[in-house]
Amino acid sequence: MATNNNLVGGDNTNFFGDVCKNFDYAAQFTQHNAGLLDQIKSCNSVYRFRFPIRKADGFEVIDAWRVEHSQHQSPTKGGIRYSEMVNEDEVMALAALMTYKCAIVNVPFGGAKGGIKINPKNYTEQELENITRRYTVELVKKNFIGPSIDVPAPDYGSGEREMSWIADTYATMNPGQLDAMGCVTGKPIALHGIQGRREATGRGVAIAIRECVEVAEDMQKLGLGTGIAGKRIIVQGLGNVGYYTAKFLSEFGGIIVGLCEFEGAIYNANGLDVEAVFQHRKATGSILN
Repeated sequence: MATNNNLVGGDNTNFFGDVCKNFDYAAQFTQHNAGLLDQIKSCNSVYRFRFPIRKADGFEVIDAWRVEHSQHQSPTKGGIRYSEMVNEDEVMALAALMTYKCAIVNVPFGGAKGGIKINPKNYTEQELENITRRYTVELVKKNFIGPSIDVPAPDYGSGEREMSWIADTYATMNPGQLDAMGCVTGKPIALHGIQGRREATGRGVAIAIRECVEVAEDMQKLGLGTGIAGKRIIVQGLGNVGYYTAKFLSEFGGIIVGLCEFEGAIYNANGLDVEAVFQHRKATGSILN
């Protein structure tokens, strides 16, 4: 495991600590043994590693992580984040939250998370493929991936394309394994992906918002009526999650008045055509042009 003092604590974040504080607050209302509670909130395995890639005429060293928070259920499950802002603290926190989310809704997985410290926009498609495949090789070597061990998924900055590279690399390194494609979710349909997976996260966000605004007591405190119909909504992000969130909220009767992306934001008090904006950005690379 490579050591880099700038990777841990260098960003002055304490996301994992905040998650643990919330856990401790909830735990005080239970009768569970303190040692058991300590085990539940601890990250079981933290794999931090670095690997070189060839970029242009030189080399670049990439920082990466995979954290398995809890193996109380197998496999562990969690996405891989591609972001230059990612750090070990964040990956640990997100892995822990995956454990708790799965447990709350009784999904039989332990929590895990991965991170690669890059901005995908700064790399060619071939370079991204090299990074993704090398990341997968490192996970395979340490037994941090497998259909019954640890199953990654898309997250911020990654999608079906990256998952297909992971699945192919894993299958190549495990010839004859009949369930090799089960090493990762979020794959394209052609690689045994599931219909509806692409829009699932955004749909979930939209449904959660729809249900929240049906709570009369909460809406009364905000001076609003119940129901999503007619409510004016601003969505930050027009990627996979943001686009489908805005799309479904609009279908539920909400009015999307603002959309934000890294290049800027647009606003129309009368409402925006989410699909038209999405297609425009896809064609021009910006919501502002």
